[in-house]
Formats: sequence, structure tokens, C-alpha cells
Amino acid sequence: MKKSRLILLILLAVLLIVYIILRFNNSQERTRKIFGNMVKNVEKIHIWNDEGSIKLVLTDGKWLFADNTNWEADSLRITNFFADVLEAEYATTPMSSGEDAIQRYQLQDSEALHVSIQSPDQERHVLFSNIGNVWDYFRFDGEDEVYQIRSKVVQQYQPTVINWRSPLVVHYWEEEIKEIRVEYPSNNYTLYRLGTEWFYRDAKENFMLDFNNYALVKIISLLQNFRSFVFMPGDDEETMKKFETPMVTVWITDIEDNVQKLSFASFDNARHMMMIDDDNSIIYQVGFDSIYRFMRPAEIFKRKSA
Repeated sequence: MKKSRLILLILLAVLLIVYIILRFNNSQERTRKIFGNMVKNVEKIHIWNDEGSIKLVLTDGKWLFADNTNWEADSLRITNFFADVLEAEYATTPMSSGEDAIQRYQLQDSEALHVSIQSPDQERHVLFSNIGNVWDYFRFDGEDEVYQIRSKVVQQYQPTVINWRSPLVVHYWEEEIKEIRVEYPSNNYTLYRLGTEWFYRDAKENFMLDFNNYALVKIISLLQNFRSFVFMPGDDEETMKKFETPMVTVWITDIEDNVQKLSFASFDNARHMMMIDDDNSIIYQVGFDSIYRFMRPAEIFKRKSA
């Protein structure tokens, strides 16, 4: 092989190696996680803008609203939020920088959507905006470099409680229930469990239910997954008058003798509401079918399954 050709091949090989090294290094530096590795230990989330604010705290493996630890966040929304925002990567080359860029991309404090997360030893605060483009823009708090994220954070994760709260408002597994006491104008009765058997009792009779009794199955299935997607404050005089004469009142006693009270009221032909434990800070809209499941005469509970 001619010496000149050998030198040329060596040069080509060197250039190829340099290209591969540069490409490898660039691929490592091209993207970075917005919130870094602190996501693994995040225990608090705060999302806010000029129209609202929500704070979530991780408690015993569940995300709860910090200002009301009885409210659980929607697990699916939390999962999507982690994937779309907290674990998202971005190109490290800024789209623009400077005070003009902050204004142009609407990333001022007063216009942006703020996301702050905390781990035991770190906090990170990021501001997001969308100016009508396919993807959102963001900057880190206190910095003026503007970057792009390949998701719609502002549109998908507004800090309104109804978007974040879990719709599950009552949840009991059958084996957790000791007794269900029901009162409504035409009947008062109690369903109680002894081992695996359920019994019905009212002022006139006491009997054991068939294992797959339809009325019992409908009540148990409701209590396992009682959801409401519409709720509102009930702390006004007109609303509370509706609950002075409820359609149905239900007391659920669990195996540890904790009691939960459910009160149902009718607002009009289209709206039926539920209040839990006489707490009028929030009431839940429910379907009439949910209420009707408790309004069953004794004869229905006597029926055998087909």
C-alpha cells in the first residue's frame, strides 16, 4: 500500500474517531432534566399563578392536599405530572435570554405558571408559559435564560383543586365494613356483617341475606368506589336547609368502630348532593342512582340471586 494512501486512511480513521467522540459528548450534553435527580426524593409540590394555588405533600406514600390532609390528589394526574414535568428533559441551549426574553415569552412572575418542588435537602422553582405555540417555555427562578419543554405544562396543570383532587370520596372494602345503618322517610334499617354473612334488621324483621343479593351487592360496590367529579362549598343558609330534611342518611361503621355519616339531599330534579360527617365546607354532587341504592324495602333484600 502506498504511503500516501496509508496516511489518508489514518487521517480518515482519526477524523471518524474524533467525530464519534464529539457526537457522544454532544449527546450527553444536549439534554438535561429540568428538576434534576431531586425528583426521586420530592416530598412537597407547590403550583400557583395569579388565579390559584395548590400545595401537595407526600404522606405515607400518598399525595395529599397540604391544607386539607383528608383530600387525596388524583393518582393518575400525579403520575402524568411527574412524567410530563418533573422528569422532563430540555435542550440546554437557551431559546433566548435577558429581560426582553422574559417579557417576550411571558415568563414574568405575574404571568407565568410557577412550579416549586422540595426534597428533604433541596428546592427548585421553575416558571412556565405558553404563547400559543405547540410547546411551552420555561425559566428557572432568578435566571433570565429561556428554554423550551416538549409538553404543555400550562394547559394541562392549572392549579385548580377540581383538576387535582381525587374523585374518590368514600372507599370501603367489604371486609372493612361492620354495619350500614340507613334512615329515610319510608324506612329505617341496618345491614350488619357477621363473618362473611350479611343480615338485615329493621323494626319488624331480622334475616340473613343471600350471598349475592342484588341490593346488597349494589350498596357494597358503591361504597368501594364512591366517586364525585363535581363539588362545591355548602356553607350557606340555603344549601344547609336542604340537608335539614335529607332524602337519605347513612351511617357506616367499620370494624374498628369508626363511624362515617353520609347525608343526601335533593337540590332539584337534576342535582343531588352528599355531605360527609356534617362537614359543610364541601359537598359533593352525586347521581340519583347512588342515593336510590339505599332506598330499598325489606322485600328487595330478601330476594335470592338468580
